[in-house]
Amino acid sequence: MNGEPFQFAPERPGSPGARCDAEMAEALRQLCMRLCPATAAVYFLTADGNALKVSMVIDTPLSFTVIPSVPLDDPNRVGAAAYQSGKIVIRDQVAMQKAVEGDPALVQYIPFSCLIVAAPLQTVHRRFGVLILDWVPPRYPDAKQLEFIQSVANALAVKLEREVELGVSVNAPITPWFVPLRSESQEESESALTSLARPIGLRGRTAFLYQFQRLAAELSAAVQSHDIVATMQSQVVQPFGGTGVALCLTENGRLQVAGSAGFAKEDLRALDGILLTPGAPEADAMSQIRPTIFTTPELHLAYPKLDRYHEGHAWMFLPLIADRRVVGCSVIVCDRHRPFEREELAVLITMLGQVGQSLQRVLGHEWEQSLAQTMQKSLLPRRLPHLKEIVTTSRYVPAMQGAGVGGDWYDMIRLSGNRIGLIIGDVEGHNIDAAGVMAQLRSGVRAYAAEGHEPACVLERSNRLLVGLDTGLFATCCCMWLDLDTGMVGIASAGHPFPVINDQDGRLTTPTLSTGPPLGVDPDATFEQADTLLEPGSLVALYTDGLLDLRHHPVERALSKLCEQLTDRRTLDLEALADELIKGASASSLRDDDLVLLLMRYEGAQPDASRRVARYSIERNDLQQVRRLRHTLERLACTWQLQVDVDELQLLISEVVTNSLIHAQTEVDVLLRSYPGRLRVEVRDSNPRPPILAAILGGEEAVNDEAESGRGMLIVDAVAWAWGTSPAGRGKTTWFELKAKS
Repeated sequence: MNGEPFQFAPERPGSPGARCDAEMAEALRQLCMRLCPATAAVYFLTADGNALKVSMVIDTPLSFTVIPSVPLDDPNRVGAAAYQSGKIVIRDQVAMQKAVEGDPALVQYIPFSCLIVAAPLQTVHRRFGVLILDWVPPRYPDAKQLEFIQSVANALAVKLEREVELGVSVNAPITPWFVPLRSESQEESESALTSLARPIGLRGRTAFLYQFQRLAAELSAAVQSHDIVATMQSQVVQPFGGTGVALCLTENGRLQVAGSAGFAKEDLRALDGILLTPGAPEADAMSQIRPTIFTTPELHLAYPKLDRYHEGHAWMFLPLIADRRVVGCSVIVCDRHRPFEREELAVLITMLGQVGQSLQRVLGHEWEQSLAQTMQKSLLPRRLPHLKEIVTTSRYVPAMQGAGVGGDWYDMIRLSGNRIGLIIGDVEGHNIDAAGVMAQLRSGVRAYAAEGHEPACVLERSNRLLVGLDTGLFATCCCMWLDLDTGMVGIASAGHPFPVINDQDGRLTTPTLSTGPPLGVDPDATFEQADTLLEPGSLVALYTDGLLDLRHHPVERALSKLCEQLTDRRTLDLEALADELIKGASASSLRDDDLVLLLMRYEGAQPDASRRVARYSIERNDLQQVRRLRHTLERLACTWQLQVDVDELQLLISEVVTNSLIHAQTEVDVLLRSYPGRLRVEVRDSNPRPPILAAILGGEEAVNDEAESGRGMLIVDAVAWAWGTSPAGRGKTTWFELKAKS
């Protein structure tokens, strides 16, 4: 069977479709009279084929709790499982609890212990939908009862197929039809069906209660004004025969359109911003606090100067009430005019009261979110530096839940020595406190980086800063320093995911390094630094855990997916790639975490820069290499046409390198970079102990080594234009600069 979707359409009594109405009602009555379920309902496929929508319900004390629709792609839903399998499906309380855990909103419809049975409505050629029955408290049907359920479903499916072959259209009504459990004659049954379940408007206490429940559920979940408008259109306007609505609020003596659906653009333009003066239907409905309904000719007869509302057949002007006062007006357009009974009008106005209150709440929340997000964005970089060696872009997406502001941040800093610092962090929490701590921490990280410290040292100092602030919050942070001339990278992390690095061939090259503790936890925490080399064309992604969507995926799977996306789409323009990476997470209205993404593509050193960088390595205790290094510097000065004093350069580099070889007793790396007007030299070793600036005076032999070290750095301090030292991973970097001769 191909499962071709067909749907049931409400028809007026006397039309061919009325037989379908009666046959559905009779099938449900048979089931209820014999099996006594708490509810019994017929569901049909929606027009898009993605869900089953309730079409008819037996009117019982719990019938207002029937689930409005069932998505077909959720295997935990009993109706979807029965439709897809073509077999009866039973779900007990344990299975229903699992469904509620997957979708907590279901508890509004099944807050009690129950057992649910779903049977497919199908023939050999067609599948229409399902019959769903539930028992409260749970009661398991036996084999004969299950056979009876399926036989009733099969018989109804055959009758529906016969009607379809006669040309009857098949689709579900806007709201379900509630039919009585018993009727003494077919004539009374048809009469009851007509009065209790009209396709336009709501009749009967159960129908009202069902619609109230649906409206309350959707309004409570609304987070933006367009959600309120969509709920108003589907749960209020259409059930009462309307085709469009404009929700308007008062502001400075004028009526402002807060949202609309199905409304003519010309009428919206004419309505938005009108003065609230007597003699307009909207103003009169508000000032008199009275709903008014007109046909179009009646409307223009009552208001001859009215220059709007020409395209509809009937118009409703209804005051919007919130906080016990009139806050606006709802204008509803209908495709035909019909009188409203008192109970219908009372229900309509009560529903509008809920809409008005929810609209006020949502608009206030939108204003707060806009203010919070503006503050959040003001704390982030206004723009990223534009450099020839790299291409960068960033994305920040606030959480949809909570205050709309949090502690996620990113930064990009120009460092000395033609280096760039990329930073990403996440302060615990999603509130104003987290944003405030983030601002302080970001400033601290920038200051320590500007002082010339390496990533590990920046994290250690930032950690002590956060502990000292005594905020009670912790933060994760990752710092990545990139040498634009050489592609050398130093990375350190405080509890934050390491960057994902793809080389030009798409291979992952992220270094392995143990991540240190988050900032703010241990004041004495230390951090390690990893070094790696970026080849031209390498792609780097720094991110916060909001990008991984850990609410739906385990960490390993989410990270693997991110790596796959970077590899498969790495050739995209960086802006397009960033949009692709955040697309799934940013679209979710349930996202409860901020999302930050910082992307960088390393294009490689510029031709001039690559010829002005030199690197040398000296093995442990190899003092003879210092002499050879001095000769190398003479040749390099000639090749580069250095304008610095070569003797001073040889003296200083000898002092610093020898100091490292003797006192650090490790291998030594030397990096020289020439810039217009200055030369920078960096000497890195694996001993974190900083060099001593001043000589130590005294006769003890134990301190003479320190004295020798201090004398060497005194020479550097006296001759160099600038110098400094900072921790670098498990060691330190000592640097100095010489100015070019004028």
